Amino acid sequence: MVQVSILALAVAMVVFAAPLFLNLAVCIVGNLCPARRLDGAVRRAIRLALVVPAHDEELMIARTVQSVRAADGLIPVFVVAHNCSDSTASVAAAAGAQVVELNNPKLRGKGAALRHGFAAALAAGANAVLVIDADSVVSANLISATQAALEGGAEATQCRYELELSASGPVRPLARLRALAFRGMNVLRARGRAGLGFSTGLFGNGFALTAATLDRVPFNANSIAEDVEYHTKLVAQGVRVRWVGEAFVHAHIPTSGAAQATQEARWEGGRFRVASQATGKLVSAVLSGNWRALETLVDVWSLPLSRGVLALLLTAALPVHWLHVFALVCAAIGFLYVLESALLGAEPMRDLAALAASPLYLVWKAAITPLVLRQSRSRASWARTKREVRQP
Repeated sequence: MVQVSILALAVAMVVFAAPLFLNLAVCIVGNLCPARRLDGAVRRAIRLALVVPAHDEELMIARTVQSVRAADGLIPVFVVAHNCSDSTASVAAAAGAQVVELNNPKLRGKGAALRHGFAAALAAGANAVLVIDADSVVSANLISATQAALEGGAEATQCRYELELSASGPVRPLARLRALAFRGMNVLRARGRAGLGFSTGLFGNGFALTAATLDRVPFNANSIAEDVEYHTKLVAQGVRVRWVGEAFVHAHIPTSGAAQATQEARWEGGRFRVASQATGKLVSAVLSGNWRALETLVDVWSLPLSRGVLALLLTAALPVHWLHVFALVCAAIGFLYVLESALLGAEPMRDLAALAASPLYLVWKAAITPLVLRQSRSRASWARTKREVRQP
């Protein structure tokens, strides 16, 4: 009986961890391939507008609008002041944005704000929208690179999206680890998918959609992980998000532990919820011949790397030889993944040195598990990450 229980636990560990490390292996290989270009696409006129969802963002919204204006002074910028109790609207207007106010307590969450902003932008004459979060700065080429991809035939795009580390002072190892994990999730995996011809993914910031895409797949995403939810809908309908890796958007990284926990729990819990909801549609898409949907299915069921590492550590306590072999193979894949993620950054040696703090990071991730599980429930509501940075 004991041996049967151990074997059952070993099989459960493999089922639990396999999607993550299979996905990492695929993306590592994909990073060795050049990103695929659109084949024979007919160029088309794109009238791009920028949409910024903003809920109580008076501290950072001016910086975001100014960053966009520095990249392209002519693009229309629509800031959706969504159920704000501060001066977000007036600050955004003073910075040069067109403010669209949405004051309806029944319409909560980023998805509602985006739908309102998309409607305003399209009504004003745009036929494509680019989404930027209200705590972000963009590269000088983001708008031109996105427009070029859309003009070349892309139905949806995603640029390089990373967390913004402090440039004026020391960076704590745990903050650097979070940024490294974020880069692996939103850059290395995206590049790998692009290299193999899969849909890059949507990360909620720095993505663009054409009006035709929104008409084909309406933005009916209302979960706390609206980006992942909508991406599964796109893939199920055969729409591929294209990678715009030469441009980037950097978002503010929260410094307080409570703010970090809120953000991480929203990302992880929301993904678990989306996975349970989207599985049926993705499986149906695969069975209908949409083979790219298989990668998305594996991705939504993949654990965060930190939790995958915790699962591998638990396997060491089980006296099952083949499970130890499985764990060693997965560990090698994880090592290559982390190394490649560090090499994609501006300071790879510092990123790798920060791995010394990984035990503390793993303990922290384990400690916020109850919050993640709460956020995975159907009743979970979107919670804004507290800002700690004021406008310069």
